[in-house]
Amino acid sequence: MTAYEQTASWQATSGEYYDWTQTRLPERPYIHDYSRTLTTKLALSVPNPDGGSRVFNTFEQALGIIQETDRLTRGIPKILYLVGWQYNGHDDKYPAMDEVNPALKRAEDATARDSYLWLVREAKRWNTTVSVHANVTDAYDDSPLWDTYVRNELISRNEDGALMQIGCYNDKAAYQICYKHEWELGFAVQRMERLIDLLQLEQVGTVHFDAYFPRANVYHNISQEEETSYMRRLIRYMRNRGIDVTSENFNHLRIDPLLGLQPWTWWFDQNQEEHFVERPAALSCGAIIRDYSQSGIPLRHDLMFLFGASMHGEDIYSNHSGEPSREKWHSDFLEQFCLTTLTYQFLNTHDRLRLEGKDEERVMYYSNGLSVHLADRTVRQDGRILREGDDGCMPALWAKSPEMIAYSKSGYLSRHWTLPPEWDDVTEADIYAIDAADNALPLQRGVRIDDRTIDLRLPPASAVSIVPSANTR
Repeated sequence: MTAYEQTASWQATSGEYYDWTQTRLPERPYIHDYSRTLTTKLALSVPNPDGGSRVFNTFEQALGIIQETDRLTRGIPKILYLVGWQYNGHDDKYPAMDEVNPALKRAEDATARDSYLWLVREAKRWNTTVSVHANVTDAYDDSPLWDTYVRNELISRNEDGALMQIGCYNDKAAYQICYKHEWELGFAVQRMERLIDLLQLEQVGTVHFDAYFPRANVYHNISQEEETSYMRRLIRYMRNRGIDVTSENFNHLRIDPLLGLQPWTWWFDQNQEEHFVERPAALSCGAIIRDYSQSGIPLRHDLMFLFGASMHGEDIYSNHSGEPSREKWHSDFLEQFCLTTLTYQFLNTHDRLRLEGKDEERVMYYSNGLSVHLADRTVRQDGRILREGDDGCMPALWAKSPEMIAYSKSGYLSRHWTLPPEWDDVTEADIYAIDAADNALPLQRGVRIDDRTIDLRLPPASAVSIVPSANTR
């Protein structure tokens, strides 16, 4: 079906506000459960000043990173958005998104698109859904679509009629697309259909729209709220096509956080405690909480601990790219996974009930006897400690059979951990090191479990997987 054959569908797509308070549920079920998924990004390339491409990771190298990440995270479901997949790299040639960067191609494939689709297929074997980091806001004057967008008034204008510049990336001015005009003239749907077809996005069910912000088009008397209504239309259109839209921020530069429409947020800027209590993670969740209301845009470590927020990961890949730094990125990634995402996925499986106390004495109470205590930085359930500071022993809920992941940043010689009730009948456990290697043999076999309690010894910055011994289950 072509974009023009989609006319009836996109014209009927509503721009109305969704009142999530009626159900505390998404408008429609999301395709993915982001509250239990490690969602991150991987930088592939950026444009060179000479018009070429500076490559950080080819598609083939990306698969190696995906494999290592899957081992480090014990197979947790993952979504990985590729940054810089198009043209010569990140922030190049928008609004066009019609070409996969040929510099990322595998030698054995006919086209870079073939290599991209190969990566999507192969990544599934490693519990990873691969999609792309795209942009539907910015326009550059070297884009193949530039003349079309200027001629059809698809670029917003300032009050004086000048095209609205909103930034400068790769030493090129970026201009704001007018969402209303792009939608009403059919160009938004045409652009999305080309992207969906090029990358077969309906098969992965998710895409990330970077910097998706509404700005008033004063020259054409289009308000920020009206532009927001067209954001809702586009997100609903993509959901009609079986594709979730995630994005960067939902409060910063927005007047509507799109709750119930946008499932997951990069730089999660939900900064009020009462919002966490009243909004379930399955409605809205994200990675790393920032407070944009304060200068310096600080991280909210208190909210991240009380309510859970996932890791970013992209910065770790980028800061330690290359063979000499591989061990460092493995260590940093494992730490962030164990101290953010692992707790996040566990907290998100429980209902948020109430928050008590003030400042450092705050305690967040969840269903099933779960509580989080800021004063001593503990996570507790029915009297047992699952985490204390930077030491933890948390369940891998995605695993097909009982599994615990224990991590310690500083290490310890001996610590007793009480395991969940599903370990009632287990008397022995096998312990495996967690790293990027394919560990077929355990560090220890038949470790004694007495009354669901196991004694562990962990070196600094290390994690282990604990599973029932074969002869005890």
